Amino acid sequence: MNRVQIVGATGYGGLGLLELLLNHPRFEVSGLVAREGAGSRIDEIYPHLAGRTDLVVEHADEVAIGAECDVVAFSTPDGVSQGHAKALADAGQRFIDYSGDFRFRDTTDYARYAERHPKLAGTSHVAEELLGRAAYGVSELGREAISEAAIVGNPGCFAVGMILGLAPVFNDGLVADGIVTVDGLTGSSGAGKAPSPLQHLSHLNDNVIPYRVLNHQHVIESEFTLGRLGQASGAELDFVPHLLGTTRGILSTMHMRLNQSVSRESLLERYREFYEGDHFVRVLDTPPTLKNVAGSNFCDVSVFPSEDGKRLVVISSIDNLMKGQSGSAMQNLNLMFGLPETTGLDRTPLYP
Repeated sequence: MNRVQIVGATGYGGLGLLELLLNHPRFEVSGLVAREGAGSRIDEIYPHLAGRTDLVVEHADEVAIGAECDVVAFSTPDGVSQGHAKALADAGQRFIDYSGDFRFRDTTDYARYAERHPKLAGTSHVAEELLGRAAYGVSELGREAISEAAIVGNPGCFAVGMILGLAPVFNDGLVADGIVTVDGLTGSSGAGKAPSPLQHLSHLNDNVIPYRVLNHQHVIESEFTLGRLGQASGAELDFVPHLLGTTRGILSTMHMRLNQSVSRESLLERYREFYEGDHFVRVLDTPPTLKNVAGSNFCDVSVFPSEDGKRLVVISSIDNLMKGQSGSAMQNLNLMFGLPETTGLDRTPLYP
C-alpha cells in the first residue's frame, strides 16, 4: 500500500481526498495534519466519517511533514508547500500541492500569478530552484510528466474547466488571435471553508456575484498551458468569475472567433478524437450542466459554432471539489504511482 500524509486535512480539499483514499484499494492514509481541529478525531469534525476512520488530526507545528509516508498531499493555501519543499526534495520525498506554488515552470510565470493573487502580491517564491522539477497536473495533457515527477502542482479549479474546454481548438490553431472571453460560474465551496461576508446566506442566496473581474489568478496557468499547445501561438483569456448561491460546481462559457469556418459536426468529431481514451472527459451533443457532474470527476464539454462557422461557444462543466480539486489530485496520485487513472474514482464523495 502507498501511504499518503494529508496536510490541510480539515478543509474541503483535504476532506475530499481523504474520502477518496478511504475507498482506494492501493493507498492508505498515514496521517492527517492541520491547524484547525488539531487533537480531534476527523470523524468528530465530520461525523459522516464515523465508522470509516478514527484518525486523529495532528497539529502542523508538532508533526514532521513527510515522515512515514510515500507521498505528501498539501491541501493548503499558497505559500505553505514551498516552505517545506526543499526539505522534502532533499529527502527524496514526493508531494502534490493544491495551491499555485508549483504550477509554473519558472519565476516569471509564478510572479504573474502572485501579482493577481489577493494574498501574494509582492512576494517571491522561496523554492524557485524546484519549479523546473514540477509537473503541471492536468492529467489529460501531461500524463508522462506527471507519472515521472516528484512534485506535481494540482491545477486551479477554474483552470481545469477552461483548459479542457479549449485545448482542442488551441492545439489546432483555430482561435483567432488566441483571444477567448470566458464567463465562469462557481458554487460557494470554491472559496474554501473559512467564512467570509461574501458567502453569508443572506447575501449569496438567490444571487449571482461577479468578482475579480479580468484579474483572476487562474487565468495565468490557463494561458500558459493553452498558448503552448500544438499550433497555438499564445492565449489571451478575458475571464469574469461569478459566485452562485449553490454549493458546488463550475460552468464555464467560452466565446471566441475562429480563423476559419467550421461545422459543429467536424468540431464534435475533433473533440472526441482529441479526448479519445480520456475517461473523465465527456464530449456531449447537449449543453453541459452542473448537476450532471456533481460529485464526480468528469468534465463535460460541448461546442456551438455560429451559423457561418466563424464564431464559437464552448461550454464545460466540472465539480469544483472533484475534477477541480481532490478528484484531479487522486487522478494525479494514481499516475505518480503507476496505477490506472480511474482507480478509486468510481464512487461519489459524501460531503458536502
